[in-house]
Amino acid sequence: LMIICIVVISLISIVVGAPPIREEDKTHLEGLPIQRNGELNEHFRQEILLGGEEMDEEEKKKAIDKMLTECDKNGDGRLNVDELEMRIREKKKEHMDESIKEAKELEEKLDTNKDGKISWEEYSIWFIKKEGMEVNKASGTVIGKDNAHKFEDEQTSFRRSDEDGDGLLEDREFRVLLHPENSKRMMNDLARDVLKSMDTNNDGAVSEYEFVHGIPGEIDESMKEFEEKERKERKREFVEDIDRNKDAKADLIEFLSYVDQTNGDNAKREALQILSDADENDDGFISRDELFSKHFLLKDSAIFSARGSMHYDL
Repeated sequence: LMIICIVVISLISIVVGAPPIREEDKTHLEGLPIQRNGELNEHFRQEILLGGEEMDEEEKKKAIDKMLTECDKNGDGRLNVDELEMRIREKKKEHMDESIKEAKELEEKLDTNKDGKISWEEYSIWFIKKEGMEVNKASGTVIGKDNAHKFEDEQTSFRRSDEDGDGLLEDREFRVLLHPENSKRMMNDLARDVLKSMDTNNDGAVSEYEFVHGIPGEIDESMKEFEEKERKERKREFVEDIDRNKDAKADLIEFLSYVDQTNGDNAKREALQILSDADENDDGFISRDELFSKHFLLKDSAIFSARGSMHYDL
């Protein structure tokens, strides 16, 4: 494991004068259905349908009403699969447009020497402050095993975003770092990472069993019921969304198709899955009452906010 060291004097002096962290910067937005280690993003649906912020039940109902008003193009008081798909596509485009603006604003704040590029030093100081990390003044290392891994992963992401290898990120490269979901190359890297982390027998594919049981770490005895529920959800995800050719295993192409949210097929598939989950009377539509009674099932999908869905930390 590579040890990430920081020049303490530089760190202390720059962190004090680092750009202020906005409230929205403190929330790391998981915008893809799966993480690099194979863990599913449980907030995937709610983020793109209702928004990434936390809501109580009353706020969720208001957000659902707002979504219905915006999505119900024919005014019949319910949503069909085409209206759901259109909503998903609109929100994903909105997110991508916003990501360009956000990256430009942050770049202007972090570019302390005004050379039009972002160095790792400029970025890492901001990242440490944003994540609330602490640094050991004696060793110059990030304190805490989890934080050290997170910091190292972020440095890997920085390097991957640096296409020309000059150690600096230009406008487009910086946008890729902040929003890798906009980059086909980064999505390919993500698919490879997921495959590598879950392919325990190294046969070049992930079986259903490997995907369902492949998340590392021990489960406490008190969490066994949660573990079983999680495995059922992972099996559903694998069978319905990942294993496209139904051969009980997933290769690189299938994982890439699954994670690439710019893929038009994903919007249609997500809309169909939402309809399947929420349509209690099987009439082919989702009513307001069905959304209210089943909205918790939308937590894994993709329709309520522009920002919430589609960001992944590569």
